[in-house]
Amino acid sequence: MHPEDDSPPGDVGPDAVRRATDACLKLLSVRSRSRQELDAALVRKGFAEKVREEALSRVMGWGYLDDARFAQERAAALLRKGRLGPRAVLQRLEAHGLSEDAARQGLAQASGTEGFDALAAARAVLEGKGLLGRPLDAKERARAGRLLDSRGFAEDVIHRLLGEPSLDPSGPEE
Repeated sequence: MHPEDDSPPGDVGPDAVRRATDACLKLLSVRSRSRQELDAALVRKGFAEKVREEALSRVMGWGYLDDARFAQERAAALLRKGRLGPRAVLQRLEAHGLSEDAARQGLAQASGTEGFDALAAARAVLEGKGLLGRPLDAKERARAGRLLDSRGFAEDVIHRLLGEPSLDPSGPEE
């Protein structure tokens, strides 16, 4: 047990700010995080709001915390893997506590720098599941459509790859 662990709960002194800052730096040394993720971690550790704000401001001032950079880097990493479409990447960014605007901006920047091609990525997903390069029956076509949809690919990409407007295994609606 460290001596600083003996401080009273709700302590807002310089020692508490230092401990909160150290906690932020430790978390950031493992991986990049959004401001909301760090704040939530500090809440779980019992730091007062004033202490959390001061610690987050310090870390941000030092350049270790930047939601815009985090959004772009995280989106780029997800797109680079090639298993997700833009819609799923946006959902994951928002799950990190980023605003919709910050997530969209990060995705747009990452798409440009990574040269992301949604059609090629969707094709690779289908190829990995053995659903490309051969004729598909209606059931397999529907399965392929659901797979791409669940991975966040746009409807137009799905239609271009699968070649028919209906992904329903029962066929087009009459």
